[in-house]
Amino acid sequence: MALLLVVVGCSRKSNSFTSRNLHALSTKYNVLYNGKLALEEGLQSLEQTYQDNYWEVLPVERFEVIEEMQAPGAKPKNSSFERAEDKAIKAVQKHSMLIDQEEYNPQIDEAYLLLGKARYYDQRFIPALEAFNYILQFMPESDQTLSANIWREKVNMRLDNNETAIYNLNKILASSRSDIEQEDLATLNATLSQAYLNMKMLDSALVYMYKAANLTENKDTEGRYKFIAGQLYARAGEKDSALVYFDRVIDMHRKIPRNYYLNAFIEKVKLQDQDSLNRDQLLTLLDELAENRENRPWLDDIYSRKAILYEQLENTQAAEEFYNLSLRSNGPKDRYLIANNYSSLGSINFDKDEYVRAGKYYDSALTFYEPRTKEHRGVKKKRENLEDVITYELRRRSADSIFAVNAMSEAERTVYYQTYIDEFIAEEKRLEEQAEIAAANEAQNKAGVQNFNSMRSQNTKKNGRSVTAPPSLGPSFDNTRSKGNSFYFYNPQTVAQGKQTFQRKWGRRELADNWRRSKRQKNDLPDEEDVLDEEILEEELKPEHTVAYYTDQLITDPVALDSIAATRDFAYYQLGVIYKEKFKRNDLAIQRFDKLLTYDPEEKLELPTYYNLYLIYKEGGDDAFAKAEYFKNLILTEYPDTRYAEILRSPDAQIDDESSPEAIYSRLYRQYESSNYDFVITEVDRYETIFNGNPILPKMQLLKAYASGRLYGVEEYRKNLDYVAMSFPNSEEGKAAQKLVNESKSLSISNGFVDASKSTDFKLMYRFDRAQNDDLKRIKGEIDSVFVMNNYSFPVSIDVYDKKDNLLLIHDMRSQLSAEGVAELLEKSDFKIDLPFVIVSTKNYQVIQAYKKLDDYLVNNK
Repeated sequence: MALLLVVVGCSRKSNSFTSRNLHALSTKYNVLYNGKLALEEGLQSLEQTYQDNYWEVLPVERFEVIEEMQAPGAKPKNSSFERAEDKAIKAVQKHSMLIDQEEYNPQIDEAYLLLGKARYYDQRFIPALEAFNYILQFMPESDQTLSANIWREKVNMRLDNNETAIYNLNKILASSRSDIEQEDLATLNATLSQAYLNMKMLDSALVYMYKAANLTENKDTEGRYKFIAGQLYARAGEKDSALVYFDRVIDMHRKIPRNYYLNAFIEKVKLQDQDSLNRDQLLTLLDELAENRENRPWLDDIYSRKAILYEQLENTQAAEEFYNLSLRSNGPKDRYLIANNYSSLGSINFDKDEYVRAGKYYDSALTFYEPRTKEHRGVKKKRENLEDVITYELRRRSADSIFAVNAMSEAERTVYYQTYIDEFIAEEKRLEEQAEIAAANEAQNKAGVQNFNSMRSQNTKKNGRSVTAPPSLGPSFDNTRSKGNSFYFYNPQTVAQGKQTFQRKWGRRELADNWRRSKRQKNDLPDEEDVLDEEILEEELKPEHTVAYYTDQLITDPVALDSIAATRDFAYYQLGVIYKEKFKRNDLAIQRFDKLLTYDPEEKLELPTYYNLYLIYKEGGDDAFAKAEYFKNLILTEYPDTRYAEILRSPDAQIDDESSPEAIYSRLYRQYESSNYDFVITEVDRYETIFNGNPILPKMQLLKAYASGRLYGVEEYRKNLDYVAMSFPNSEEGKAAQKLVNESKSLSISNGFVDASKSTDFKLMYRFDRAQNDDLKRIKGEIDSVFVMNNYSFPVSIDVYDKKDNLLLIHDMRSQLSAEGVAELLEKSDFKIDLPFVIVSTKNYQVIQAYKKLDDYLVNNK
């Protein structure tokens, strides 16, 4: 009976003193205890795998949300959180005392809080929200309601409901609850700060992070909050306040994780490196940090920051050295830092005119920047623009080299090429010697391995058993010469092999100075060796080792030199525009433009060069004002009737949308769609000089190629496509033109007519002079009316043939007889359309248009 009373008293449906306390004790000291241990274990694993991104403001929680869809009822991804959740559920299932919508087990709120946290950290936010809401709904008197409220708002923030979180958290703060513990208040303020930060409201985020940093008593948390406060002050432009907070982080030193301590120094250097007076002191500070063994995991940050300081001091050699040291440093790899290092090395090499090398560094940077980020887009644009720079710089240098050598006297030219040849031979010699040393070392290594194996087999046989020497001792040798067996000349096999290799290459030579020279008196050797020396002599007198080899290849033809000069001038102009527009490097742009003007270029390059120099100097302030005025007056006096002069006389004309390059292109494209091909061609030719160097010009030239093809045929089309592909090889239009050239060659249309007797696709064609355009449109309308009245659906179109004629076409007739019937119908209609017509198969019509052979077709088909 007593046992029965105890069992009944322990029922979860009985609100007795015994039930409440027994279930509370079982929950607290058994299930929840193990659940909290599992939660703590899961948190530790999260923090160990999480890597803070110090390039951004740190989040309050060291917890990264992985953006992926969670199916309803999905299982936990982390076994520790799964175990914590299981324990919480077990506590609820076995010990919950929910009677009449009220929970009587005082420990169940802890179970639901544990359940919510486990689900939260496992990124199942909706189920976590349910757990926290349970506490707030069924246990309003619980001492965990404040924690449940804070955690509920954390979930809202993760679900991007930041406004709701801010409202609810501010409501708690406004309530002035007296039961809020200091650590809870710190957490509340930090959570509120994060919500404001998510909303990009830095000022409000700062207020609450400041409070959180001063309230928390956990040193790790205090260090993090103070570091975040420093970052927020820096973002808000309050440099002095930011420095104060980073100093406070540094003052905590051993009380906080070292990554906060070290990065506080880095952030201070970032804030102060713009002050040239501090740079030497900052370099000293970074040197001290680098020498501290405890800072080894952060050497990549330290070296990169040193490189930036050296770059600001214009010591690019030291900057390169430390960027490379940063890349080679061990420790956790910061992908963003690596990308920045590669990008900076690219910029340094770009400034040194090492464009190919710069391109490789930019390629490396792109592999480390996250796609679709601002940095990735910026470097990608630089890399694409660099293709143009590499192309035009190579053309410029090649042309300059040709003209420089042609301008030399014969004696100067000989000295010039001989110097090059001597350097070339010296480099060949260096490479040969390297190859010989490598071959000797390889032979030596092989021989050493063989000798070692031989001695090992002799010295490790004992009593018929194989005895292995200790790894630290190796085989024992009896004399010092054997000990030094690795030396080249102590190995007979290696020496013999070396002699054979030498004789195969050089023949037999006497021991004397300058033994490599073939012209020296040789020993009286057998004929075979004489033959070897003759072969060596022939080798040493290779054509590329003679001055004549180069002088004979010099370009001297005036027509070819004119073509090279034109290519050079265009390259200089394009480089000036690229440096000015795409890289914002006015210094390099001025160099290229000034050099171009020394070559007396054509007007189509000279005029836009003057205008670009005017724009550059106009932005240069008072010092450059005189030069800007000089180029302005030059344009107004020498080219008064040009668009550039019009812009200078009326600056507002420059921003007139109707005369902008894009607006003009749009008008030309509409004319093209209206089949006004001759107008398009004429206008593009007119604007070529005006828009030289403008990105719109390749588009206009491609439009001209299309118009030329329609008006003059396939040969003119290919010719214009070739021009676009060659003139603008790195633009999208140039690449598209090259692709069209290739396609037109592979899908070429025969220029001969085919037998149409078996064709099933014909056209009825009427020819009109372009002066009869009004009549053409009227007759087309009449034909359409006839077809409507007779319920015919033959398409009717007007095609441009050439500058003189247009064609009226009726399509989709199955036979010549059908076409003749349509012509007869039109003739007998009320409109009396009795005009000369031609019946042509579709394939032959393609030949007519592609090669403009209508007259040939008419002659052949009378």
